[in-house]
Amino acid sequence: MDRYVRNMIISVVVVATVTYLSLNYLFANNIFLSSLLNTDKFFDRLFPPTKEDDILSTQLDKSSAITPVAERDKKYVCGDSLANSNDYITEFVIPFPCSQPVGLTVDKNNSIWIAANWIGRFLVFDQSTNTFVKNISIPNWNPKTTFGSMIWDLKFDKSGDLWFTDEQSSSVWKYLVNQDKFERYISPTNFSYPLSLTFDSNGLIWFTNVFGKKLGILDPEEVKNNTTMGIREIDLGKRINFETMGPSSMSFSPNDKNKTNSLLERNSNNSDVIVSFNDPIEKDDADTMWFSTVDFPYGGQIVKFNMQTQNYTIYDLNKTKSLPISIAQDDKGRVWTNDHASNLFLVLDPKTNQVKQYATSPASTRNTTTLPYYNQYYDGGIWFNEHEGNAIAQYDIKSKTLIEYHIPTRNIAWGNTSNPLKFAIDNNGSVWFTEWTENKIGHISKENMNNIPISLSTSKDKVIIDSKANIGDSVDVYVYQNKLNNSDDVSSYNGYESQKMSSFNNLSDKPFNITMFVTSSIAKNGQLWNLTSNFDKRTFSVSDIPISSLLPLKTTLYIDPTETVVPGNYTMTVSARYNNEITYSKIIDLYIF
Repeated sequence: MDRYVRNMIISVVVVATVTYLSLNYLFANNIFLSSLLNTDKFFDRLFPPTKEDDILSTQLDKSSAITPVAERDKKYVCGDSLANSNDYITEFVIPFPCSQPVGLTVDKNNSIWIAANWIGRFLVFDQSTNTFVKNISIPNWNPKTTFGSMIWDLKFDKSGDLWFTDEQSSSVWKYLVNQDKFERYISPTNFSYPLSLTFDSNGLIWFTNVFGKKLGILDPEEVKNNTTMGIREIDLGKRINFETMGPSSMSFSPNDKNKTNSLLERNSNNSDVIVSFNDPIEKDDADTMWFSTVDFPYGGQIVKFNMQTQNYTIYDLNKTKSLPISIAQDDKGRVWTNDHASNLFLVLDPKTNQVKQYATSPASTRNTTTLPYYNQYYDGGIWFNEHEGNAIAQYDIKSKTLIEYHIPTRNIAWGNTSNPLKFAIDNNGSVWFTEWTENKIGHISKENMNNIPISLSTSKDKVIIDSKANIGDSVDVYVYQNKLNNSDDVSSYNGYESQKMSSFNNLSDKPFNITMFVTSSIAKNGQLWNLTSNFDKRTFSVSDIPISSLLPLKTTLYIDPTETVVPGNYTMTVSARYNNEITYSKIIDLYIF
């Protein structure tokens, strides 16, 4: 990767929490610095405006001019203008060149609203016609760098008006849809970088800031356009030791009935986190929000914040050396976050203070890490985008299965990734996502989710390694065709799970390749550090289809210790990747003693 691309990479992509990551740590894992800091004038020299024509779709308004990107820079920020769809993901090219889409949301009519950072517009996509039907220009949009002003979060309120964050002007905007009118409300702290919006039950809008260490509270009844009126701030820097803030989310239910544990219980010797709080008594009817904070070079906290009393509970994750980005609470009260400097995602149980980490499958790109990013709990599972893995992932909590949908567009200038920075789940359960540097949005339909071609099971749910006696373990792995919409019933067949399996005959009419992988939470990059692993058969093709239609493809995974392996309780992800389009994984426990 040449010097020009390295400078590009250092510029923008993730949340500012990654900006200050240790260079030694990141480059050791071949991760490009993902910052979001669009304040360096150096990039203005890299991407000067040109006089080439602003080519817009004939279906959309051409009334306001857009500064085009120089021809030599288009391969980095404009994409290939091709809808590189596969069997599971459908792509749509945005009809404005080099628009740089990031945030997106869904309205009550199931239309998709996309924020385009560079051109300063909202684009509305109609699912019934699969076309962009409207664009809305944000007034006085004047980005200071080629990467525009990052709009990470946009949400509709109960009245149907759209709220969104604006990085470079340190503002929260409101678009009054019926009036076609914008209002901008300015953060009292300069260069605060508003990131994430959360509505409470009283109609107030809370927002996290990447910089300034302050939590913003906006009162829609008191704000005044182009002023700081109606916004107050809580200085969290006086309460919590951290560097930057991540996104926020509401508790699964505003009525959080889980009583706070005593201080002694919270900080037991078996706890994976150090817990502190300023008030042991919590109101059951209080709105609760969760957000992440980050320390450098690694470490961070998950914060539970009472929006009425402003009391808080801090779960310190420094022991796990994780950089928590994004927060989602499931229906059992567990809190999920992503380590955006690794291949790992993790769950915190606030009742026990235990943390469990899981690894994605290996990146299908040129990157050595997948960088799980934003997440959302939906219908019994955790969804997240893999920033460098170039995939959208779904983890089913009950079955402990991970399905990763690999995005067909791969820009070699960015390590074969399309920079999928945000995603949203529509009213039908389908997933939409933006491809920031490729000028596209992507779609995974609910129908495609229910018709994945393969499934995987293991002969046991844990592997036990005796490092002292140098004794390893093995597990049989079965891969079979399984259309998930056939049945949810699971029965046993000769030691493996069978979900009313159909044969592989339906796959034999077209070429396919299945490649096996194994990763683990024992290392940040998912590798099995100080362990040796081997499948007795790692790849399968059409010629490997069993004669009996009832038999799956089978392989055995062998795991052995080395002298330097570190004992502990980990997880292991066993994966089958189909045609580099979809990966199906089963997560099992890995005990080393």
